[in-house]
Amino acid sequence: MFQAGAAQSAMTVLERLGDRCQYFEEQTCCGRCFYMEGEVIYAKNLAINVLDCYDEKLPFIVPDCACAGYMKSHYKQLLKNAYTPTKLSMFTQNVWELCDYIVNVKQVEKLDNTFNSKVFYFKSCAARNFYPSNDAPVTLLSNTQGLELITDDSLQGCCGANGRFPKVNPEASEALTGELVSKIYNMGAQYITSTDIRCLHQIDAYVTAHGMELKVIHIADILKGE
Repeated sequence: MFQAGAAQSAMTVLERLGDRCQYFEEQTCCGRCFYMEGEVIYAKNLAINVLDCYDEKLPFIVPDCACAGYMKSHYKQLLKNAYTPTKLSMFTQNVWELCDYIVNVKQVEKLDNTFNSKVFYFKSCAARNFYPSNDAPVTLLSNTQGLELITDDSLQGCCGANGRFPKVNPEASEALTGELVSKIYNMGAQYITSTDIRCLHQIDAYVTAHGMELKVIHIADILKGE
């Protein structure tokens, strides 16, 4: 809802690979944000909404590592009394972050996409903890024509958007974001990309507020190509 273009780009990329995509308007939110706030009832109702739309024969592709990781790790326990263990296991096994699905399920490491810019890939907290051991984004970015990939392991920390932190510590959150963005900008990056939409929103808000010549883009938009 907040970055609808990324969903459209994801479907475009998958259809180029021969998949037929289905998008269910009945789906809204995976419920992760509610769950992390302790609103388990809301989270469960949203999770049920997701499962009720799901065709268990199909892979379930999510252009966000935080949502995908949350569904894989929490839905079995959250919905254990609402669905059979078989259905829950089938679902969690078929949930994939977009890049992971392309590289490790479709076995495609190069999409023949073009993006003529210097891009910094930010591996978010969720990408390191909720959906770990996923190098597929770097693989696909490295094989993008015209793209100069910039990475720095020392900058793969918190962007300031994690959980309640920006709400209860807004100044500290902004300082973390500012430090991260400034270092990336000084490395010559023209774009920052990630598999985490919430981080991209946090970074984009900072960049916009400070008038920086740095753009924020979801990785699906890069994979679609210029």
